[in-house]
Amino acid sequence: MPHLSFQYSAGLEARADPGALAATLRDAMLATGLFPLGGIRVRGFRADVAVIADGGAHDFVDMELRIGAGRDEAAKAAAAETIYAAAENWLRPRIGDGGFALSLELREIDAALSIKRFNTIRDYLEKAGTS
Repeated sequence: MPHLSFQYSAGLEARADPGALAATLRDAMLATGLFPLGGIRVRGFRADVAVIADGGAHDFVDMELRIGAGRDEAAKAAAAETIYAAAENWLRPRIGDGGFALSLELREIDAALSIKRFNTIRDYLEKAGTS
């Protein structure tokens, strides 16, 4: 149940494709070896209103990764680094010299407070042979 959401400044769209970034992040999540394909979700949200630092034309991508409990600290840190590095490596050549900020926060979900009864994606992937 790894869900990665990212907010990005509206100005980013002139320099980089958020959909392609989402695909890159999904691939990085899968590459960690910690997350099953059927559980991965990546969502991007454009921030139409943002004032950053001095109010200049600065852009950002702020990522939040929510994962289920049960992984040790080293595994979580390695996964976070893999995902951050993938975003950084993909964004760096597209951003240029303008002001930019990239961040990632990993949060563990409390299983007792997480309800997931209706989910047919894993069944679909198993039937399709891509799980």
